[in-house]
Amino acid sequence: MIDVFVIVGYFSVMLFVGWRSRRQSAESYWVAERRYDTSRVTASLVATIFGASSTMGIIGLGYSRGLTGAWWSLIGGIALIPFGFFLASRVRSLNVYTLPDILKNAYGNRVAIPAGLMIAIAWCGVIAAQLIAGGRLLGGLLSLDFQFALGIVAIVFIVYTFWGGQLSVIRTDFWQLILFMGGLFVSLGFLISSQGSLDVLLTRVPSEHLMFPVSAAFSWYEVLVFYPLIVGLPYLVGPDIYSRILCARNDQVARRSALLAALTVIPFSFLLAFFGVLARARFAGIPAEAALPQTISVLIPVGLKGVIVAGFLGAIMSSADTCLISASTILALNVIGPLRKLSKDRHLRVTRGALLAVGVTAWLIASLQQGIISSLLLAYAVFVGGVVLPTLATFYRGRFKVTSTGALWAIVVGGTAAILGKVHGGVLVKGIVTSGGAAFLQQLLGPQYLSILPIILSLVVMVGVSRISRS
Repeated sequence: MIDVFVIVGYFSVMLFVGWRSRRQSAESYWVAERRYDTSRVTASLVATIFGASSTMGIIGLGYSRGLTGAWWSLIGGIALIPFGFFLASRVRSLNVYTLPDILKNAYGNRVAIPAGLMIAIAWCGVIAAQLIAGGRLLGGLLSLDFQFALGIVAIVFIVYTFWGGQLSVIRTDFWQLILFMGGLFVSLGFLISSQGSLDVLLTRVPSEHLMFPVSAAFSWYEVLVFYPLIVGLPYLVGPDIYSRILCARNDQVARRSALLAALTVIPFSFLLAFFGVLARARFAGIPAEAALPQTISVLIPVGLKGVIVAGFLGAIMSSADTCLISASTILALNVIGPLRKLSKDRHLRVTRGALLAVGVTAWLIASLQQGIISSLLLAYAVFVGGVVLPTLATFYRGRFKVTSTGALWAIVVGGTAAILGKVHGGVLVKGIVTSGGAAFLQQLLGPQYLSILPIILSLVVMVGVSRISRS
């Protein structure tokens, strides 16, 4: 009961912070009045990155395949370095509200609207992954049915974000990050001490689990091609990353925050994967994504257990709330907004309505999907296939000469290909190419060709159509 009271207390505090922030301007709800300094923006970036995929997801990957599981967020930390040097200050200087606003400024609403719709759809999968992790963590601690635990987490996080918007998100991310990091170190300490010493645990770890950067379960193809394209590109062009940068006080704060976030994400990626490796040595034979709940449930004493779970739930919610407010703001401003002339106050009400719709949709996906990494891969494939390349081209439009028609068709073709490629094991390849053609594509693009193909199609269409439309 002590652990229950601690978690109920944590949820109550979150709801109270959201409730206190419920009466605010549209500018505050969308971009937190663009007034935050380096420490706050950096903490919010790191907290956003270390959501479900970087807690239970990476620990699960560390459990199943070893230190190479760190690549899931490690590639993101690496991608933040060029983002910080070349793009962060440029994104902040645009003074936009959303990522599709950048597309609107470059290509017009006919590109921004489908891009915004595709981001909203894709980010439902990202939010679903956070909810799945929260449901499993809460259910594992309190021995609750997964769907019931999922419902508790979903309701609290949707209501809190509905009330508070970006202002409450960036206010709480710093403390949630501290709580998460403290919980991680304490849990790791209990995991090691449960067997007497680190040396004892390591003797039970398969040797291939300590291999890095590649192993039998993780090839150079994934390190050099699949992860950089599917997982890394959303850090260069991502609505959640951009939403943090747009809350910065100025261009220099944005740049410093991105670089400091990279320096934090890289070591913590290894730490989380190492946690999974040690959990495998201590709890062999359990589902990989149950490694964290099992460690907390078995090894952490009563009372402290509730605090640790609250810390990890904080990490999950800090990522989920950012994704939810980003997706709903995009849906309201860039999809619904151009169709109707609305004042800022009306836009704010539409944003809150969109937030409820996106949150409930993500909740439904989470109840059906129930796989953290699989949900994220689906979302990233759709987003990267449709939106990333046309957005990157806006920063170098004079050099690449991408037209609005080229950008539009790149979004439509790339995004649609990604969606079809994920339906029923790959309708795109099975329905359009022969088995011989599919075998050729697999040989050419590698084992994850269904995820890589939409990016290639998007690039070819963007360049080809732009060249034709310019002539």
